[in-house]
Amino acid sequence: MAVAVRPLRTPNNVEVLNAIRGIGSLDYQRRIPAADKSNIQEVVNDLRTNRPAWNEFSDSLVNRIGLELYKNRSWTNPLAKFKVGMLEAGDTIEEIMVGLLEAKRYDPDRDDLEAELLGQERPRVDASYHKINRMDRYKITVNEVLLKRAFDSEFGLNRFLNGILDAPATSDNWDEFLLMSSLFKEMWRTNGFFKINIPDISSATSTGDEARVSLRRMREVAENLQFISERYNAAHMPTSANPDDLELFITPEALAAQDVEALAGAFNIEKANFSARTTVIPKEHFQIPGAQAVLTTRDFFVVADSYMDSRQFQNPAGLYTNYWLHHHQVISASRFVPAILFTSAEPGDVIELDDYEVTAVSAPTVKDANGNTVTTVTRGGLYSVESTATTTPVGGDNDAIRYVLSGNMSERSWVSATGVLAVSPDDAATSLTITDIAVDNEFISNSVTVAVNGARVQAWPEPAVFEDVDGDGLNEVTPPEPEFDQPNGNVTIPSETGVQYKMGGVNVNNGSTQHITAATTFTATARAGFELTNGATASWTFTP
Repeated sequence: MAVAVRPLRTPNNVEVLNAIRGIGSLDYQRRIPAADKSNIQEVVNDLRTNRPAWNEFSDSLVNRIGLELYKNRSWTNPLAKFKVGMLEAGDTIEEIMVGLLEAKRYDPDRDDLEAELLGQERPRVDASYHKINRMDRYKITVNEVLLKRAFDSEFGLNRFLNGILDAPATSDNWDEFLLMSSLFKEMWRTNGFFKINIPDISSATSTGDEARVSLRRMREVAENLQFISERYNAAHMPTSANPDDLELFITPEALAAQDVEALAGAFNIEKANFSARTTVIPKEHFQIPGAQAVLTTRDFFVVADSYMDSRQFQNPAGLYTNYWLHHHQVISASRFVPAILFTSAEPGDVIELDDYEVTAVSAPTVKDANGNTVTTVTRGGLYSVESTATTTPVGGDNDAIRYVLSGNMSERSWVSATGVLAVSPDDAATSLTITDIAVDNEFISNSVTVAVNGARVQAWPEPAVFEDVDGDGLNEVTPPEPEFDQPNGNVTIPSETGVQYKMGGVNVNNGSTQHITAATTFTATARAGFELTNGATASWTFTP
């Protein structure tokens, strides 16, 4: 139950007495009347002569009124606004971060080849566990004689409370601030910050140009944090941060240099203002050599109260009561939020964009629909082709490979970019060769040859049979000569698979008839997947 005593207003003795009576027991309310300016002395006398009522009054004064005032003074710790609240149950805060999923190319044919349709595709998951690591107590002693004297002035009870609670309240808040500030050093010690080198703008001799450079670096980082990256957090998980969510923790000296030098010298003050909220941390509490500022989010702090209360023990011989204020907390920092240290003492971290060059590829492996590796394929079947690439640096993408099918005697046999091998039922080949070629280096390749069995289905009409004599993955084709009807001036274009005919350099359709009235040259070129047979005639000139 909250006590209605406003911390921003100094309550007098009458208000304090009535506040305690309002939360007191029925017996207390029956024995102690409500106070006003005319009867306050009688109320005090009733308390002094009634020991049970006096004990309840003194305990409520410290435990209820005093503790409420104590809690309301938590603003004295400038980092208290980043606390996550109260840990209601247990002793651990679990923090979980889920990574990104890898996109895979869709292939309608490949879906039928997967042996484990109910298999799992697990993203990278990382977790941190933050346990209660602060359990402090603060002891104060309330002397009964001094408490009774507090009634001698109108605001004596309030001054008495301030006198006995200022020390533990300030001590607790100061300790909390020091512990939260030490999280910056711990993150630095474990190399959890992404470091950016800037001039030492905290120096008294720093220049306006140096201040503007530092402000520019902070602003450019804030803009980059909007995009998902694994660089800027200690766990190297894919994270991002909105500019509105950022917090800048900066030394007083660095902030003063920016205010006086960078902001005053900016042409446009709105653009010069850094959008992140700012919290000042004295240099000695960063405890990081050369630290100028830290840019992160408010979720950097994983700080939660788990217990805050008071207990008392009365000493009748000494006429005093000892009170203990207990404060238990989780004080930790997140490894998953962006955290950038701007420092003048260390070189900045280098962002390296690796070019994963493929240096070798394995021989392709052919697998059937059950996932078994096979060396013989059956006409009319679908198979998957798999291979791996060795990259420099190690760990690059392994899909920078293209596949080429050779040895097939049917155009209906093919291999797709995602590694689906289709063997046509009409393919007369007794073996097929699948070659994997590195996309970024055509000279890096490997191959495997599989036998072909199974009943052959004869297509009608029987398709042309082609060969790849030179093994370059292209089928050789010899273009037939067009038929020329000289008296009529008509040229009939052959219907030949793999050949494109041209009339005067312009494509004409296979099987069409072209009429000429003057000497005209017809040529033949190879279509995709074909090449003209070495030495074959590919040009004819006809005169009507």
